[in-house]
Amino acid sequence: MTSAYVLDSHLSKFGKTDSDYQSLSYETANQLLKRNPDFVPEFLIFACMAPERYTGEIFLPAKIKEDLGLSSLFAIRSETASSSGASALHLARYLLLSGKFKRGIVIGTEVMSRLPREENNLLLGSVLSSQQRNLAMSMAQGGALTATRYLRDFGYTRKELFRLSKKLHDSGLENKIAHIQKNLSEEEYFSSPMFSSPLCLYDISPLSDGSCALLLETDPERLKKDRKKIEITGTGHGLGQVNGVPGGLSFPASKSAFEQAYAESGKKPSDIKVAELHDAFTIFEIIAAEDAGLFPQGKALANVAEGITDKRGRLPINPSGGLKTRGHPVGVSGLAQIAELCEFMNTNDTDTALGLSIGGLGVNNFATILEAKR
Repeated sequence: MTSAYVLDSHLSKFGKTDSDYQSLSYETANQLLKRNPDFVPEFLIFACMAPERYTGEIFLPAKIKEDLGLSSLFAIRSETASSSGASALHLARYLLLSGKFKRGIVIGTEVMSRLPREENNLLLGSVLSSQQRNLAMSMAQGGALTATRYLRDFGYTRKELFRLSKKLHDSGLENKIAHIQKNLSEEEYFSSPMFSSPLCLYDISPLSDGSCALLLETDPERLKKDRKKIEITGTGHGLGQVNGVPGGLSFPASKSAFEQAYAESGKKPSDIKVAELHDAFTIFEIIAAEDAGLFPQGKALANVAEGITDKRGRLPINPSGGLKTRGHPVGVSGLAQIAELCEFMNTNDTDTALGLSIGGLGVNNFATILEAKR
């Protein structure tokens, strides 16, 4: 049976760039292809959310293919808002499993810094329903509703939210491509601006530019001999209601995606050794960890406080720093999670990894299970 393996990946520095989508995509993908000169992709999938709004660029897959000097190949764009990178990865895997293609390249790029924060917030908020927008609701307020209920229902305070943010910032300090590299103090956390109570500045991911490229291969003999063979063994997708009521303690779309990924891979929550979970708002890491069955409902934040999910803890969650500190170029994050998980598995004694990417306010969600073997 055909399998899909991650051959190699490359991440740009996340933060702010002077490049446009086309140039940054070329820079990232070209470095990856130069490292793998014998790799000839048969398809190119490009992930992004809104280049038309950010930089006015269109028709990017064909232009990037031309820049890379690739011969004629299947080239398309995948867009599912903030889960675009993950949707592109899943689509690429389906193409490989179909038997029609043997290898391909997936590229995700976003250049968000061209718009001021106010315009960015309006653009990102456009994924909300018309009812939610009519109430002047923002994405951050949706996250805040969930955080408020979680703290209240399970007896936590902002002290535990600080510990979660501190964990992510400590991991970001060790990630050379991270947008935010800061040794966050408790005083800085509690004196920072409150965006939407109880979420402050250090609970919300930054607006980032960045790019990630990844090579997928069906032939394990072509994989690098000094690296683990990392196979995508399970994928799952959940599509919830755009008009759903925000503020729940679970995202049904995530639970559906996790169930499918576990079923396909034959794995269960106790098999997961590391995870990268969508945390555009810090509380989303907690909700995702519980939806994935990694902890019982109401217990994930306590496990953070005990150090269980630290980068060197028993079950590292977001050891890259997550979207919170690595940065959140929205159309890239789901693909970057996979690149970060592959790097973690190659440098640690870890064999099974889980990723979750969220599109919209918990609506269009993708779960991915990776398995590594020598």
